[in-house]
Amino acid sequence: MSFYDNRYYYINKTLLSLIGQWPFQSRLEGNVMLVITLFFSCSLAALELWGLIAGIQNLSIIMENASPLLINSIFSMKLINCLCNKDKMKDLLEHIKETWKTTQVGPENEILQNYAEQSKTLIIKYASILYMMGGFYTTMPVIVSRLYSLLPTNETYTARYLFRVEHVLDVEKYFDLLMLHAFVGIFFLMSGWIAADGMFILCIQHVCALYEGIRYNIERLQGSDFMTVEPNIADDEAYHIIIGCIKSYKRVLKFSELLSSTYATYFLFLLGNVVIAGSFSAAELIMVDNQLDEVIRIASCNIGLLLHIFYLSLMSQRIIDHSIGFHEVIYSCNWYNISLRSKKLLRFTLLRASKPCQIKAGKLYVMSMENFSSILKVSISYITMLTSLQK
Repeated sequence: MSFYDNRYYYINKTLLSLIGQWPFQSRLEGNVMLVITLFFSCSLAALELWGLIAGIQNLSIIMENASPLLINSIFSMKLINCLCNKDKMKDLLEHIKETWKTTQVGPENEILQNYAEQSKTLIIKYASILYMMGGFYTTMPVIVSRLYSLLPTNETYTARYLFRVEHVLDVEKYFDLLMLHAFVGIFFLMSGWIAADGMFILCIQHVCALYEGIRYNIERLQGSDFMTVEPNIADDEAYHIIIGCIKSYKRVLKFSELLSSTYATYFLFLLGNVVIAGSFSAAELIMVDNQLDEVIRIASCNIGLLLHIFYLSLMSQRIIDHSIGFHEVIYSCNWYNISLRSKKLLRFTLLRASKPCQIKAGKLYVMSMENFSSILKVSISYITMLTSLQK
């Protein structure tokens, strides 16, 4: 049984294996699952692009096809990032495994378990909501049309496909086949989103657990009211605790830098794409004459996009908060009751800890809850610009 089959990480392993991006799966299995994922995602994108190009002179078709095409491109960026940084992801997972091996007992192990359990809960909630939004997005045309057929009403209701392709295909003739293809394709899209973001959540939670472990050790510095200025090193308990904390802090910084480099370029393109996709999707609600099923689908799409960037910003904020908390705990510890050599070590550690740990998008944009609000403002301005085209 692999270490990653435990109760904390099996969801991450299953989702990444589903799209062929689990670093430890066999090459054959990974390639087979990757080909299946690419087939459904690329064929869905091809239909969207075909409909968009064929109806490029129709503003309504542009609005209805651009949003799903941009969402598909977000998945493509996630998949490309996984492919390009598979070795880095493997190193991150190996680091997590090594940390668990070296802290099998004691309070630090309990901290790791607590944060790993939080990670699993966060991923389950994230996956549940995204799969639910994907289900609403895909099944609404079928559900609403069936409801109309059962209700005692004289109104006729024609179910529309998820995007505009009726000008290039006989949608009514191939409706069931198109919907089946869309359902499977969007399932793989959602699985790819959750798998890539789940890996990010897992790593962030691990960094937070490491910070919390260092915090615990710093807080247990006691010293003595009758302390000698320079006691024997062998008897200087505080000095050895601080040395251990510094070594742990170096490992945290190394892990954080590797994590940031894995996602930096990808996040830069992702943010721009999310803003544009969300703006097109929201503007579609205002500009296009939509039926009930389309309103629900577009709303589901917007909720999914908003939740997606909210989760990434929230997790990035957690690592900032924990790094700042480490800086603060050094101030509040019993530094005045420890030896002079221990105080010097704390002073240098405090100097480095004054710079918070951050996840950046392309070394330009800091992922945080504060900047999440700026994304919303930019999206609203784009929506205003797009709706002005209707006039």
